Amino acid sequence: MTERKRGLHSAPLERGYRNGVTTEATRRVLLIGAGGHARVCLEALLDDPSNDVVGAVSRDGLAANGLGIEVLGRDVDALDIAQRQRLTTFCVAIGNNIIRQRFGKMLTERGHVVTSAISRFAMLSRSCSLADGVQILPGAVVNAATTIGDGVIVNTNASVDHDCSVGAYVHIAPGVAIGGDVTIGAGALIGIGSRILPGLTIGAGTIVGGGAVVVDDVPAGATVVGVPARAIRREESEA
Repeated sequence: MTERKRGLHSAPLERGYRNGVTTEATRRVLLIGAGGHARVCLEALLDDPSNDVVGAVSRDGLAANGLGIEVLGRDVDALDIAQRQRLTTFCVAIGNNIIRQRFGKMLTERGHVVTSAISRFAMLSRSCSLADGVQILPGAVVNAATTIGDGVIVNTNASVDHDCSVGAYVHIAPGVAIGGDVTIGAGALIGIGSRILPGLTIGAGTIVGGGAVVVDDVPAGATVVGVPARAIRREESEA
């Protein structure tokens, strides 16, 4: 059986209603974030019938068009809003690694549950291990004996092959392909459509540019781009 330390199982559950249907166990969720990524996470959360996503908060109290749930206020007031609404858990639906980590750590340090958003269209090995607050989105693949850390995003159609170790608060962007036995340090951003060859180590806080093909180990804090990937200064990547 897949080990899923997803936060889902440690949240208190209660009988409730969702879309007019009685549920055996309802987990009342507050979505932190109300942009495009939050929309994707919301749909993944609702793939689990025990989730009742009551509303969202955002930096400015506004939401992307068509979010589909009520924005209850600003993210700085998330804990007060959760208390008033009797919410039992949170989903930090923010793509930015630094901000997602800040909220995730703040919530867990105060004893709150950060739940995971796992799409029914994702493919998870029986032997993979998922930590708390992960987001495994449509078309994503997590293969055998791979470990995914707290707050990691494996985004749309991204694949992580066997025996990989992905550190906390990494974002693996849409369309990424990661070979077997790869280690990715905490807080790394693996850009859209990039490729990482088997057996490599990607250091903490690295940025792999979109479409890059990584053929060598990457030190912590580096930014690499191109085919094959080469290191550049962060100023170049932001120019």
